[in-house]
Amino acid sequence: LKGIGPASLHQISKFPSFLEEDVGVIANSLSKLKKSLEVSGSWKMALEQVRYQVSQAEESNCRILSVLDSDYPSLLRFTKDAPYIIYVKGTLHQSPEKSVAIIGTRHPTRHGSLITERITSFFVKNDWSIVSGLALGCDTIAHQTAVAARGHTIAVLAHGLQTISPGSNKKLASEILESGGALISEYGFGSAAIPAHFVKRDRTQAGLAQGVVMIQSDIKGGSLHASRAALQYGRWLAVPFPTELDRQAAEPKIQANMLFASNDTNEKASLLNCDAADLQRLHIVESKEDYPKIIELEKYVGGTSKYGLDFLD
Repeated sequence: LKGIGPASLHQISKFPSFLEEDVGVIANSLSKLKKSLEVSGSWKMALEQVRYQVSQAEESNCRILSVLDSDYPSLLRFTKDAPYIIYVKGTLHQSPEKSVAIIGTRHPTRHGSLITERITSFFVKNDWSIVSGLALGCDTIAHQTAVAARGHTIAVLAHGLQTISPGSNKKLASEILESGGALISEYGFGSAAIPAHFVKRDRTQAGLAQGVVMIQSDIKGGSLHASRAALQYGRWLAVPFPTELDRQAAEPKIQANMLFASNDTNEKASLLNCDAADLQRLHIVESKEDYPKIIELEKYVGGTSKYGLDFLD
């Protein structure tokens, strides 16, 4: 229904016995739903779209999960802007709480590519699922490394599962599925990739994970969306410190890394759109000896952490 999004669905699902109740009865208590139903033919068209989505999912061997389903990813469930419905192709990780989002620029430096491989390999060896966005650059390297190491990886897409974008990663998407991983989208079949979808896709990556490793980014990089979301969700953000070679070359793709490693609290909080107190969960990774420390960072169970955050509120 036009005008009914995740927030409205969360409201509707709180209605007693809403699965069995007549939609008109529910609408009497929810003005937004009532307004949507007042449009001639809207409910009929909505049901037709439902049947289309279900048939496409069945033909594509995909599942449609809602937050009410027990196998909906646990960490994602407890984010305040969790997608109410997700489309899943493939297999989710057996221990979804052991998930890390590894993201970064589409144009990493040589060191950025190497660090992506090393950190991904480390997490795979420790049986963590690697979450990324199937974009070129760091995302692609993370997925490829996970597949090569026979680890589990999830690609979060900014469009419907009827296609793969970029097209150059179609083979990689197939390899992810063949290796026991999954493709996930909150957008139905037929949905195209538009700019707003990529921002939400990046937040969903952070929502699926205990924390985010942001390999490299400039000051305006798209990777900052997931980085901000990680801190807003009360989770951790790990950022590798650039090599001396990259620093001397003043590589544009390390500028966010340099800022995060600085002592400029105000600028860091401004770029990450967070309170200064949230920066306690920003961690700079100096070398591979720091990798084990990342795994020991705050773990989430049941939507709460030692910080006292409860994402059900």
